[in-house]
Order: sequence, then structure tokens, then C-alpha cells
Amino acid sequence: MSERAATYCRCCNSENMLMYLPLGSHGPAQGFLKASQLADETLFELNTHVCLDCGLIQIPNRIPPDFFRHYLWVPSTATEMHAHFGNLAAKLKDTLLASEDDLFVDIGCNDGLLLKAAHDLNIKTLGIDPAENIGQMAKDKGLIVISEYFNPETAKLALRQYGHAKVITSNNTFNHIDDLHNFMEGIDILLADEGSFLVEVPQAIEYINKLMFDNIYHEHLSVFSVKSLLDLYTSFNMEIYDIDPLTVQGGSMRVYARKAKEQSTIPENVQRWLDKEKAIGLLDPASYPKYKVAVDTIRNQLLDILKQIKSAGKTIIGYGASAKGNTLLNYCGISTDTLDYIADKNTLKHGMFSPGMHIPVVPVGKIDQDKPDYMLILAWNFADEIMQQQSAFKAAGGKFIIPFPKPIVI
Repeated sequence: MSERAATYCRCCNSENMLMYLPLGSHGPAQGFLKASQLADETLFELNTHVCLDCGLIQIPNRIPPDFFRHYLWVPSTATEMHAHFGNLAAKLKDTLLASEDDLFVDIGCNDGLLLKAAHDLNIKTLGIDPAENIGQMAKDKGLIVISEYFNPETAKLALRQYGHAKVITSNNTFNHIDDLHNFMEGIDILLADEGSFLVEVPQAIEYINKLMFDNIYHEHLSVFSVKSLLDLYTSFNMEIYDIDPLTVQGGSMRVYARKAKEQSTIPENVQRWLDKEKAIGLLDPASYPKYKVAVDTIRNQLLDILKQIKSAGKTIIGYGASAKGNTLLNYCGISTDTLDYIADKNTLKHGMFSPGMHIPVVPVGKIDQDKPDYMLILAWNFADEIMQQQSAFKAAGGKFIIPFPKPIVI
């Protein structure tokens, strides 16, 4: 655990921190367990803080050392992510990678979904990811991957072997980083002077507006505001020059940064984000007691729905063995008394049990066999895709429960 992160902001180093949402005891959200491990699971407190100077939402890091060496989440199981990363690769090719010699580096490349899309467009690629098991999936696609955590030493290694990067991306992985300043030292080393650093991360505005308290857990250490990134990058003489709002992950943003130019000003697009963050009370301590009340309301409403269904003798399963789903399950105390199992397409999780609540994870084919009455969509950010895939479940009379932003039954 980083004790410093309990009292200091990871981005701006401020001590003006507020702990506003205690979520109880949780295991690492992607720490799915074998049956033999259930009796020895270690749980950690999940307490959400906000920096009242820059708006970074964060938790202290309690992930065990080398946790990400063997990881169980892959983006390829979601159809939406294939199109998303395919579009990003094409955009990079059209706008930022002018020459075939330009190097594109994806930090936290996972199974190589984005890298492969870029490689197929004849982009020169390099992946960096500490997870050896899923990194091998990328290597099996013919991609080059350095299986290490990204830090200044890894950046120097990549620089010696492959040269400076014209574009570096970190897609839904920057929020996994405990020591952001150490990470940015590596970016400063590896990024070309005229290069761009892009991050896709959950954004604080949507976190507040949609009450997405489940988007933070022991691997997702941070939910970023634009101001928090601006303050962090300024420490490394970098500037934000554009931002794209994204619908993936329930509401994210793609932030474009580069090495700062002399006498640069904040672009209008970036300033609009900063103004909106201030307007919703992101830096106002009075906003956060209200947020906790709203989160507790979601929990109580969801538990009432589930209790009524079980009281009627109906069966309920979960769909999507997602990290955010485990935050929801543990905070609400939803166990096998309520959910028979969680169905998921990710074969790496089949036969495993969810952290904390110990709900078994099974292949999606079991849904057709068992014909449950209700399906709680835990990976709610992919709800439309899941409901489309489960049209046979719906046609047979099954109903969906979506927990956010307000629990509803469809």
C-alpha cells in the first residue's frame, strides 16, 4: 500500500483531501479465486477520497506486489471494444502517425486488441504490459511486447531498443497507476519532442453525475478530473491540447497531451471541461455528503428489488464478472443467497469465484440450460450489447436488472 496516497493527492501533491465514501471490505476486484483459495482470501478497506484542490478521486493503493503479473481481464470479450480500438487505430494513422517509421507504444496493451488494429494498418507498434499471461496472447498475434511495469527504467529499455515514440497511449490503465509521477518520468523519457501522449480514463464529471461509485476499486486507484491531469502534466512541462468525450466504460475521456510549447494557453475545449468540473462542485466539500446519500439510495433500491424477486421464488443470476460489478456486489453484500452464479464470456474466469462474495463464474451457455428468471447486469456499461446478445433469454420471458444510474428492471 502507498501510505502517502492516503493523505496526499497522486496528481498535484496536495494534502487537501476528503475521505467521503467508505465502501467496506473488498478483495482486489480482479482477484478471482480458485475453490482452494476461498478460505484464505485477504480483504482490504475501500475508502474513496477526493482532492479538493484538483478534483482527483482516489483510493490508497493496497494491491499486493506484482498483482498485475497475472491478470484476468481482457477487452476482446466485448464487441464494442473491437470497434472502439479499431477506430482509434485509424485515427492515429490519419492524424498523428505521418510516417511508417513513427513508433506507436501502447502501455497496458493487454491482449493486444489496439496494437493488432494498429499493426494491421502498417503502424510500427510496441506494447508494454506486466501481465505475462495476457501479454503472451498479444505476442501470439505477432506483436512485440515488453512484459514489464512501465517506469523510467522500462522507458530507457524501450528507447534503446526501439527509439522515441511518436504516440504513446494508456487506455483505461493510467487509472491503475499508484505512483503517477514515476510513470510520467518514463513518458518524458520515451516520448518524442513532437509526440503525443493519450490517455483514456474514467472521468470525474460522469462519475459524479451518474453516481458511478463502482468505477473505483483496488485496481482502479483513480478517477481523473481534467484539472488533476493538467496539474500532473504541468509538473513535467506537458500540456493538454485536446479532449474527446467517450461513451465506453460508462463515460470516459480521451485526453491528448504533448510537451509544452512556449507561451501556450489553455485551449477553449479544455477550459470548458475545467469550468464544468467547477460548476458541478467537484472542488466543493459540500458536494460529497450528498453523493454518499445518493449512493446509499442506489444500494437500498437495488436490494429491495432483489429481495422482492427472491421472495416471489424467482431465480437471479449475474452477467459480467467485471471489476466494477465486484465493487457493487461487495458494497451491497450480494452473495450466493441472491445470485446463483455469474455468467461471463471470459474463459479465464470460468470455474473461479468472485472476490469477497465468492459467487461462482460460469460460461454463458449455462443461461440457456437453466433459464433463470432475472439477470443482474454487473457489466452495466455494456448493457445494450449484453441484452442484444441475450435476446433468447428475453424471448423466453427473462428480465434484466440494470443497477446504474438508478436500478431498473427491463
